[in-house]
Amino acid sequence: MNLEETFKEANLILDTLQKNGFEAYFVGGSVRDYLMNVDIGDIDITTNALPEDIQNIFPRTIDVGVEHGTVIVVINKTPFEVTTYRTETTYSDYRRPDSVSFTTSIKEDLARRDFTMNAIAMDRMFKIYDPYNGQLSIKNKEIITVGDPYERFNEDALRMLRAIRFVSQLDFKLNKSTFNAISQLASNVKYISVERIVQELKKLYSGVNVSHAKSLLIHSEILNFLPYFNKLDIDYVKKTNVHSLINEIIIQQILNENNHFENELKLSNDEKNNIKDSLRLYKNLSENESPIILAYNYTEHDILNLKNIINDNNFLNQQYLKQINDILLEKKRLMIRSKKDLAVNGNDLMKTLNRRGGPWLKELISEIERNVLFNKLDNNYESIIEWVKDEY
Repeated sequence: MNLEETFKEANLILDTLQKNGFEAYFVGGSVRDYLMNVDIGDIDITTNALPEDIQNIFPRTIDVGVEHGTVIVVINKTPFEVTTYRTETTYSDYRRPDSVSFTTSIKEDLARRDFTMNAIAMDRMFKIYDPYNGQLSIKNKEIITVGDPYERFNEDALRMLRAIRFVSQLDFKLNKSTFNAISQLASNVKYISVERIVQELKKLYSGVNVSHAKSLLIHSEILNFLPYFNKLDIDYVKKTNVHSLINEIIIQQILNENNHFENELKLSNDEKNNIKDSLRLYKNLSENESPIILAYNYTEHDILNLKNIINDNNFLNQQYLKQINDILLEKKRLMIRSKKDLAVNGNDLMKTLNRRGGPWLKELISEIERNVLFNKLDNNYESIIEWVKDEY
């Protein structure tokens, strides 16, 4: 993996800014990832050029937050966030600075950042500027705030969740002062929007060390202030083995039937439906529903996902695994995948029986559907029409 190649397009921005007499550095997560030799995400750039300078220098820019010093520069259709060196004042809402001031010092700009591992700058020649010992933090796999952790977390409560998310994502640990500050200020999580909380939890649950991160959420008491999670039995949260927020919710709903996640967490309709389908399938398994019907009613994704959930969490009913394997086998044998696959439609049936539409039509289609599924009726036009004439 040639990580330096990843910065090639963005380097055009650094080159151009320097040719126009300005300083410019890569900064934040991309530098951290480069030093860790892992895939690089979004590349952010910081500079002593003012927003209007950036807009004048580059032909394609997007104004996304000039008042905060941020301009998007587009290079070969790729957007890069370019932000002027800045310092920040008080944070009265525990999330965003009340105002920002531009500065000419890269060191002052790095001082406002959350963690030392994210407060490292790198120039176009890949030379590192690291005034807060972020490289040592990376080497020791330790999450340390830039400056006083109480100040950093009082400024922006989201940083506490980010710290624990990084534990899972990077397999790092919190240093003692960072953990103590999070424990003291845990209640400030209530100032974070539900959307941002969900965003961080999704990243946390997709990390490589979810169990450690969950343990920190519990022992720091952050969990007590998270929507939905604050109503759960902590022992249930401790024992789950999952790698997505959605799967955590699925298990918790199985264990706590009266919790209404939809009212607590802002999830997409697809995510809500995914959870509901998985819960319905789990319930159907307990009712010994026909594997053919279940194979027809549920997607392969939902079936396999529930299989993995049960397989990874032995406190769930392990006897369901055999049923799920039967369902997956039937899935491959299905004669039809949906009503649309039937060789006849409603118009064909109304014409054959010379009747107008009504509840009878839906019932008849369901009966045909079931007979085709159970191999009692061939799925071809002639066979179905002949059967309909005989039966009706």
